Amino acid sequence: MTEIQDRIILVTGGSGFIGSALVTELARLGAEVHAVSRRESKNTGNAVWHYGDLSNYSFVDNLIESVRPDFVFHLAGHVVGLRDVSQVIPTLNSNLISTVNVLVALNKYGCKRMILSGSLEEPRVGEQALLPSSPYAASKFAASGYSMMFHELYKLPVTIARIHMGYGPGMQNMKKLLPYLILTAQKGETPKLSSGTRKLDWIYIDDIVSGLIHMVVAEGIDGQTIELGTGKLTSIREIAELTVSMVNPDIMPEFGALEDRPLEQESKTNIEETFNKTGWRAETDLNQGLEKMIVSFSDNKSVSKKKKTSQA
Repeated sequence: MTEIQDRIILVTGGSGFIGSALVTELARLGAEVHAVSRRESKNTGNAVWHYGDLSNYSFVDNLIESVRPDFVFHLAGHVVGLRDVSQVIPTLNSNLISTVNVLVALNKYGCKRMILSGSLEEPRVGEQALLPSSPYAASKFAASGYSMMFHELYKLPVTIARIHMGYGPGMQNMKKLLPYLILTAQKGETPKLSSGTRKLDWIYIDDIVSGLIHMVVAEGIDGQTIELGTGKLTSIREIAELTVSMVNPDIMPEFGALEDRPLEQESKTNIEETFNKTGWRAETDLNQGLEKMIVSFSDNKSVSKKKKTSQA
């Protein structure tokens, strides 16, 4: 990836699950990495860090003017799939307003390409029912619409990365399905789930990072949406049973204990189209990825226990 070396690359959401892994890899490839976060990051050695709220345009304008990035990965956002009305304002500010601010500032100062993280939750353009399934999905759908408008009207080089269900070491929200399953099984307790019928395209974190970096150097993809996934659908029931059996074979998840969320989306990656546009394919097998994630959670658990023992 010689095109990455010595380039100035800005990563918003740099302390998040995907962002932190991307920052580390970009720095390893020799880029000058600038990362944005609302909170101070422990992983400060890989980038120049900027702390602030992207829903504040003055902060964004000053940031883009001072950094003058060649490439921008806009990963920051409020990633909560709850259907509750309490999520409307947080997703509006963190997902839509922040994206529009970045678009306006980049249109003012210029860049070689902005990559916006899309979501499997947002409707695909061309689908019959363009109905977002949650406040999060609505905010991401609107942000994608703004980015394509900026490309068409103002010729801003924007590409959307529609990232499917990411997983792996470094996941920070312990309420997400896989962390919940692993931690619950580690404690010897029974995970309580919905029907588990929903199918998802699960993609390992290293593959997500690789796909995003391929999108920087791919030619002719501005104004397009690139799907990052494996092309394989696995139901929540299947992945729950597999994960729990790897952690504690004596436990079985309890399905039907929770209600299914309304308007759940199911989609998988057109891997041939993605490969033809970027030269990228996901490489990590689901079993292999789950094993790595479980080991990382077990290691963190061991470290946590040691810290508690030493403090005692």
